[in-house]
Amino acid sequence: MELDKKPGNTPADLVNPYIGSISHLLTTTMPEVFVPYSYIRVFPLGEGCVDRYCNEEVLGFPLGAASIMPGKGGDFENTLDHSREWCRCFKNELILEKYGIRAEMTAARHCHLYRFTGAGELRISVPPGGTIGQENDTIRIHTPFKDRDRELPGQFIILKLNKPFTVLSNSGTGLVIDAPSNGAEYYAAVSFISFEKAAESLSKEVSPGCFDAAVEELKGIWNSHLGRFQVEGNTEDRRIVFYTAVYRVFRRMIDNAEYGEYFSGFDLKIHRGDHFFTRDQLWDTFRTAHPIRMLADRENEELMLQSYLDMYGQSGYLPSFISQFSEVGPMIGFHAAALFADARSRGLKADYAKAYEGMRKNAMEQCMLPWNCGTPLTVLDKCYLEKGFFPALKKGEKETVPNVNEFERRQAVSVTLEHSFDDWCVAQLAKSLGKEDDYNYFMKRSNNWKNLYREDLGLFAPRDLNGVWVEDFDPMYSGGQGGRDYFTENNGFTWQWNVLHDPIGLFEKMGGKAEAEKKLDALFRMGTGGSNNKYVYMGQFPDSTGLMGQFCMGNEPSFHIPYLYDYLGTPWKAQKRLRELMDIWYTNSPIGLCGDEDEGALSGWLVFSALGFFPVCPGSGRYAVGTTLFDRASISLGDGKIFTITSPGAGEGKRYIQSARLNGKALGEPFFSHKELSAGAELVLEMGNSPRMTWNGNI
Repeated sequence: MELDKKPGNTPADLVNPYIGSISHLLTTTMPEVFVPYSYIRVFPLGEGCVDRYCNEEVLGFPLGAASIMPGKGGDFENTLDHSREWCRCFKNELILEKYGIRAEMTAARHCHLYRFTGAGELRISVPPGGTIGQENDTIRIHTPFKDRDRELPGQFIILKLNKPFTVLSNSGTGLVIDAPSNGAEYYAAVSFISFEKAAESLSKEVSPGCFDAAVEELKGIWNSHLGRFQVEGNTEDRRIVFYTAVYRVFRRMIDNAEYGEYFSGFDLKIHRGDHFFTRDQLWDTFRTAHPIRMLADRENEELMLQSYLDMYGQSGYLPSFISQFSEVGPMIGFHAAALFADARSRGLKADYAKAYEGMRKNAMEQCMLPWNCGTPLTVLDKCYLEKGFFPALKKGEKETVPNVNEFERRQAVSVTLEHSFDDWCVAQLAKSLGKEDDYNYFMKRSNNWKNLYREDLGLFAPRDLNGVWVEDFDPMYSGGQGGRDYFTENNGFTWQWNVLHDPIGLFEKMGGKAEAEKKLDALFRMGTGGSNNKYVYMGQFPDSTGLMGQFCMGNEPSFHIPYLYDYLGTPWKAQKRLRELMDIWYTNSPIGLCGDEDEGALSGWLVFSALGFFPVCPGSGRYAVGTTLFDRASISLGDGKIFTITSPGAGEGKRYIQSARLNGKALGEPFFSHKELSAGAELVLEMGNSPRMTWNGNI
């Protein structure tokens, strides 16, 4: 039996969900088929090898937390050969090797859809604690569902076939049914509210024999979303990488609403509402994924903003790192502040007075330690509020603050830097709301980063509770696993650049732009402390993947760093580094992502950088110019407005900007504002093979 491949050249046809499915060190991506923002995800299930592309064993296909698996003669063990698989964002089709069974899968908003050809039986399995039963032509499944050790109502799943079937065995935790005939279709709706809601979704989203139509419908949905970005020039591989990155940006958040109702884990109640977005990691996504959607999908981004406010109303605090049903809080910072400040700077609609209330409450009343969102202030937080820095332990000092997570520890320097930025974001919203006293207070706090800059080292360094510098500080290796005594996942050389809101002030601390430029050059050149020491380094800093010197492309605190050359007056160095990073670390391959995807953050960096600009400081309404991958690109901004970037020769490898014009006028610096592009605009870049040492907008 062979695959029924259908060639095409639309954006959806160019998506390769297997990019990044072999990790460089940590988490891999999943080859998922899904409706943008839906919680339904379809892919082959497997265990053992965590690298999805290398895991040939297929254990089944999802029905929410349950699963379905075709087989023959009571044998449901099978394997996958990727040469006999065709995977796109709207359909996955594969041949199970052992018996030649063809498995096809697609998705609707609340439903899984499958078609199995050549199977004899199907096994439907439920997780421990789940129940399964048959009522006429319907299989009803209830699975338990936990969120942070809380028992939730669970999943209510209704499975129907488009043809009659017979139950061959029922173990109480699973069924085996006969496969009625070749090409039988299977539809499963998942609800977090009730079986009735699952039945409603099933009735609205599927009908007998609808599989092929559902595939075409999902392809159309994806082409609508992906088609908001148009690119020309360069190779098909580069276009595949680009559109796969856009696909991943539309992976999150997820909309929990089920036709007018949704279950919220924030107050454990069912609410009326057509949308309720959850599942977000703002430490990752405020930098790239949210800003992209603010450009290309404002309507859904505004619904996400409202969902954050709904969560605030339901829980009493404004979350920043959420699972499907609660605040998880493993990372640092209260970056809902960055989300709303950025949205305001770009003109999105939201209740900013309510958002500010939550942002201010976070900044004044919540513990800043990782894994402590929603808990009261500790002596460490009070040090930040009173002395302007988050304190570290002295060398050899034992932890006495019970809130400190044993693994995550204090991350004292990074906490100070991130909250300085968040305080700046709070200040921007305060100013826009006419709260002048609050603006002045939080602007003062936004300078707290200066309190940890150690001028004799030229780096940020930790202080103890009394303000004394921690002794024997090594910016490369101090801090234990992930540097977590002082930093977050990366070392002091990465974090020395993390003052998003005041890079010019940072350069002044470093001794001026010339000295800062030397430090930035050195970042991309220095090693890991010895010619054979990389394995030691990676063992301590597993998040620091995609290395170029000490710059790590695979982790979020590095995203803005190449663009700092624009602020230093040497944008050609940004152009050089950015093109190298895109060419090296983003490829059409299972190893084509060099770090954790983190809900679209890593892919989001590629989308912006391939288009030639980047929001270094979310909340500022300003973009830094980089270099483009394509001869021509455009973004649909909605309401018929288009932002176009024209850069002939970029697709052939020309990376250095010789001149730049925005709407026909010379761009006098490597920056432009969101206001300048929001009404529709054209940026024209003349490209060359050698650097232009200055920037004045003219040839």
